Amino acid sequence: MPYRIFKQLLPSPTSSVDRNGETWTDPEWASRDIYVAKLSGSGEQIWEYSGSDAQADATTKMNALTGSDDTDRLYKVMEV
Repeated sequence: MPYRIFKQLLPSPTSSVDRNGETWTDPEWASRDIYVAKLSGSGEQIWEYSGSDAQADATTKMNALTGSDDTDRLYKVMEV
């Protein structure tokens, strides 16, 4: 069974201020937890592992990616 690393799509801010000082709350869909393997049109690598140690290898890589990401983005491993 292959395992793939997904990363959190960073959400929009929960509220915004326009040039007149008016504030509004972003819609609910803007703050949901969404995870992607790769952003469309990006040159990012998809991290996928298969074999007997696939889940352990994917978890090790996920931890390395989490530790090196300065955006505080979350990562998770999922079976595909």
